[in-house]
Amino acid sequence: MRWVINLAEMEDIARARKKLEDSLRILVESDDNLLGAMIVDMEEGLPLTFVPKAEAFDINVGPSGEEEEALGGTILHSFDQIQKLIAEDRLNLGTLQRVLIEGDKGVAILHPLQRSKTVLLLYGRRGVKIGFVYTILNEIIDEIEELARIALSGI
Repeated sequence: MRWVINLAEMEDIARARKKLEDSLRILVESDDNLLGAMIVDMEEGLPLTFVPKAEAFDINVGPSGEEEEALGGTILHSFDQIQKLIAEDRLNLGTLQRVLIEGDKGVAILHPLQRSKTVLLLYGRRGVKIGFVYTILNEIIDEIEELARIALSGI
């Protein structure tokens, strides 16, 4: 990784971060039951971007606001285990596209972003329209991935 970033690159990174956060906010606002989005670094497990709805902290679903770093590490570990499960010598499912986790209080969608070496987490309370969210995600995932690659390149 280069440690010297010129002013133009810093401006590009800042614009990409803003647009990434705006895109994630629009995605989260697209369903009343979605509560937030987070992008986690696949190498370190650190949360890089966190976009919760204002009401998310008043609902007993999702991170409380102080758990993001621990959550990032858990996501990283879980992804490693899922990769082993779907490997050719086990389930032989091919490349991981996304993971859906359903609990009695809510849901989480984990979507790997290979180019930026990150994972997108979407979470919400029960009632999230999964098919609708998948449809929107399929339409904008390339843009989110490219924005994440640019926005997080300065870290």
